[in-house]
Amino acid sequence: MRLSRMGQKLFLILGVALAPACQSVVKLETRIPVQVPYIRNSANECYYLDEFMPVPDALVSGESGAMKLRYYTYNVANYKDWDNREIILSFYSRDDKCWSLFEEFYLLR
Repeated sequence: MRLSRMGQKLFLILGVALAPACQSVVKLETRIPVQVPYIRNSANECYYLDEFMPVPDALVSGESGAMKLRYYTYNVANYKDWDNREIILSFYSRDDKCWSLFEEFYLLR
């Protein structure tokens, strides 16, 4: 069976008009924020991070001179007054055991 020119145009118009109704529905999973403990930003404070910090989404370790550095990134976290934010906490240490906080960031996305 062949469609006439008018039938082809009508079929094309109906196809374009009904295409949005055929889209897939995707529901994204909401993530539960990690509760990051309150940490003071002070050189006099020393924390044993390996004992209590929640597992981060990304952890970067490195060195700068004699100092050891760690950057903890949480994609969705509650920390201090920041709720449901991406948070980056930076720590330094001289002995790789006792860590002090020196920077804290939250990112807006």
